[in-house]
Amino acid sequence: MTFITAQVKAGDYTGAISAAGGLQGRVLWCDAEANIWALDSREKVAELAEKCKEANFNTIVVDVKPLSGVVLYNSKVAPRLTIWNGRPYPQNYDLLQVMVEECRRVGIEVHAAVNVFSEAGANKPEGGSALANPDWQCIKYEVERWAKGASADAYPIDGVNRLPLPGRLGLISDDKSIPKQIPEDYVSVLVDEDGTIASIITGQPEQPIVLPDNGYMLTASGPAGEWLKANAPAGAKLTIEGKPRFIRVGEAADEHRAVFVNPANPDVQAYELAVISEIVKNYDVDGIVLDRMRYPGIYADFSELSKEKFEAWLGQKLERFPEDIFEIDPIPGREIIRGKYFGQWMEWRAKQIHDFVAEVRKSVKTAKPDALIGVYVGSWYEFYYDVGVNWASPEHVPPYDFASPTYKETGYADMVDWMCTGCYYENITKEEARTAGVPEWTSVEAACEESVRVVENETFVYGSLYLLQYARNPEAFKRAIDMSLKTTQGVMLFDLVYLRDYNWWDVLKQVFPTPAKAPHSVPGLLEKIHEVKKLIEEDGKP
Repeated sequence: MTFITAQVKAGDYTGAISAAGGLQGRVLWCDAEANIWALDSREKVAELAEKCKEANFNTIVVDVKPLSGVVLYNSKVAPRLTIWNGRPYPQNYDLLQVMVEECRRVGIEVHAAVNVFSEAGANKPEGGSALANPDWQCIKYEVERWAKGASADAYPIDGVNRLPLPGRLGLISDDKSIPKQIPEDYVSVLVDEDGTIASIITGQPEQPIVLPDNGYMLTASGPAGEWLKANAPAGAKLTIEGKPRFIRVGEAADEHRAVFVNPANPDVQAYELAVISEIVKNYDVDGIVLDRMRYPGIYADFSELSKEKFEAWLGQKLERFPEDIFEIDPIPGREIIRGKYFGQWMEWRAKQIHDFVAEVRKSVKTAKPDALIGVYVGSWYEFYYDVGVNWASPEHVPPYDFASPTYKETGYADMVDWMCTGCYYENITKEEARTAGVPEWTSVEAACEESVRVVENETFVYGSLYLLQYARNPEAFKRAIDMSLKTTQGVMLFDLVYLRDYNWWDVLKQVFPTPAKAPHSVPGLLEKIHEVKKLIEEDGKP
């Protein structure tokens, strides 16, 4: 009771009331791609359900719309998975239906996860709407780099932070990216922060190359090497110029895992809502979990559609696009240069996600009023704005320079029934992080505390753990679970594939010795918590 009173004094009403009722979210996530062949029959799913029951899980999240956008259930909206990495998937096998039936048999909740705005796996022939509708893809803002030296002609930079191909010019701005072996026919120059050429190197020097502070290296061979020698005498000046360019994310070299579609596109929103609605209407799931309900990064979406919608929201035309939002420094690794509407752009992007969540809630609750809406987000709230998401309470005022005065209005924690925040760190306590020489926030403890603080009792929070980070260390795994249970209202374990590989089922029986109900499964509990919070704060006593 002392612990619970302390939680109330600290303002953690969801934690205090959940603890008082013996409630814990115990969630196992089953990633679709990682477990394709582990869940491709009823026998395998039945075995999983039995193991989860014995380990006292109360919730299974099964991913049925993976990154690729193809689905693992009978759909009339989205394309179904038929082949994976060249291997045929069982025809007419409905993973979601089988999972529902087998988990119902043992008394475990099933929530269907959808990777909302990911609609193709990069470099994979099988894919969803991003391939069928290429104009839906996010448009990525990149920079085309050119080196300019003594002559009037600028030379294109072909490779960044890697040895360029023969005959081409590359730029290296990271010491870790300096090639271990540079061929003899390559010429390299080291450039100071102000653009002054500090030294010229031919081939591989005897001593390791160290970049100047805030400087960089240009390296080239063939025609590019000749240009570099002619334009880069020691003491001369070089400049790197950047020209904006816009490409579909499916064509971007570094978008290697997922191809995102534009969250602001009405056709995209309608499609994703149809997928979600179809699942809720046709399957006896306990709810939906929204994953990758975001932009792929800060460099998307820079389509003409997003520009027009932003201008309409802003109430005026942009004079310079994308510079009014931000410019990419042509030197890799340097901070973007914020434009005059940077804060408004961050708010507008977050509003697209907020408004989409509102539509999801309306659609789900209309189809099945008792169905729940869960969400996965990264716990690193201070940096999560770069993917266009504000998962905080709408009452939470972020103390960060990216947030405009009305940014808080884009918070959507009050519209979801439970939330998994990725506390994906090897260090469990803040003290361990400090001892390791890394920031406190890169610990499970700090990430869980921040998640609860930012959500401000609007919904249930389950700290989420990445099991790969505790490989061959079951004691650390147990401590991480314990930390999540102490600081949030439950724990989500990602992912089944590692639980199987490490055979940690017996470990889980130790940390979950008896069954427990998840707080999200208690009807009306959130509303009661909000009432208690209001009464206590009005009275001024816990």
